[in-house]
Amino acid sequence: MYYRPILFVTTLLVALLPSSLVGAAAIQGHVRGGVRPLAGVCVSDGYRIVRTEPDGRYQIDVDENSGRFIFISVPRGFWTDEFYVPVTTARQQTSVDFTLKPVAQSERFDFVFLTDMHLEGGNTSIAKFDASLREIDGLDPRPAFLLFQGDICLQAKGVGDRYQECLKRVRIPVRNGAGNHEMILAESNPRADFERRFGPTYYSFNWAQLHGIVLDGNKPIPGQTGWQAVHGAVEGRELAWLKADLATQPAGKLIVVGVHIPIVSTYPNRRQTSPANAPYWEMTNAGKLTDLLARHHVRLVLQGHMHENERETVGGVEYVESISICGAWWKHGEGFERGVDNSPRGYRIISIDGNRLTHRYRSSAESRVAGQGEFVELSKPIAPSPTTSFRLNCYDAPNKSTAVARIDAGPWHPMQHWAAPSPATPGLTMPHHYRWTTSTARLRPGPHTISARVTFPDQRVVKVTQVFSVRES
Repeated sequence: MYYRPILFVTTLLVALLPSSLVGAAAIQGHVRGGVRPLAGVCVSDGYRIVRTEPDGRYQIDVDENSGRFIFISVPRGFWTDEFYVPVTTARQQTSVDFTLKPVAQSERFDFVFLTDMHLEGGNTSIAKFDASLREIDGLDPRPAFLLFQGDICLQAKGVGDRYQECLKRVRIPVRNGAGNHEMILAESNPRADFERRFGPTYYSFNWAQLHGIVLDGNKPIPGQTGWQAVHGAVEGRELAWLKADLATQPAGKLIVVGVHIPIVSTYPNRRQTSPANAPYWEMTNAGKLTDLLARHHVRLVLQGHMHENERETVGGVEYVESISICGAWWKHGEGFERGVDNSPRGYRIISIDGNRLTHRYRSSAESRVAGQGEFVELSKPIAPSPTTSFRLNCYDAPNKSTAVARIDAGPWHPMQHWAAPSPATPGLTMPHHYRWTTSTARLRPGPHTISARVTFPDQRVVKVTQVFSVRES
């Protein structure tokens, strides 16, 4: 007498499971570049990776370990926005082909990394974001592609549609990664909206000699709500895929990784109001990830989430928290926007020339400034004093940089690292700030010049010069 209810429940549970969890199946197909077959292209189910045969054919099994997509790592010399197919579709068709468009790709190119769009703030955020996109579209040279690494804020109603409308006005290829604010916690699949719009939340691609890896690293906590209910972790299926993807790359390959929640950051230590264990600020398995990325000689890891610039090197890999395009959540209407480190809002330009990789922060649109740093609180005349503190924000200085300063043509003096309090986030101290305390008691009244030289670990030098005035004593 219990047969029918049990059958109903079993059928319902099977219907609710991702198709990749309902039995095993073999998916096959071809990858072509234009009309010719492409050999050696990596095809993945989000867990395992296979390569196409000389005739472009592949076969991959999907089972309970598989993710929600069959996707390819688009090879150099080609591009497509249709690099993925849902596993549900693949299982129905059993044969899935990918056709790629040939694209000229020089070994000397730039790409732009943007993060933390936070477009839930209304019309001002959309207008300012759009202004930054137009600015990027006009860069010379024009970037080869744009990499957006999360916090579009799909949690807010209508944001996804407006974001995609903005992207249509850019004449540059785009790849997207997910942030914690793309996790719709009320849904059985928190990634459903992102996946519907952009496909898999982790994947890889190639442009010229570069191998790019986009990670997810967002771990929604069941039964919880709020932004703190998304912890940072690259584990399980995603970690297995990452290991497999890295293993496909030859020695010496130029590899760059993008992720939203940082793998390496001093932010949790600098935010004094956070608990000692704050898994929503950084990857909980950071040590495992830094070891893995170091073993494969990854060159650069681009990170978001913190709305600041911070640069640290671990195991020969540089980890960069890159400034938010929204500054501190678009708080200033039509005015100037700054991140929580008091740097103007902006983005990062990565330049590649052969095997050489450099990158630079650039402030944007209404918050564009000419220099790479500023002395703070010098807009008004200062009183002569035996203990005047000159404080410098060098917007993109790595953590191990050193700085010296001088007044007018005087001798250079070392500046100390300064744990400056963030004006945007109470209890947070900021990186890349320096302080020099000296006497201004004998300076004549009137204008003077304060200069600084900040030397990065790679020996690059940033110079900041600013005029200040001493008032009558």
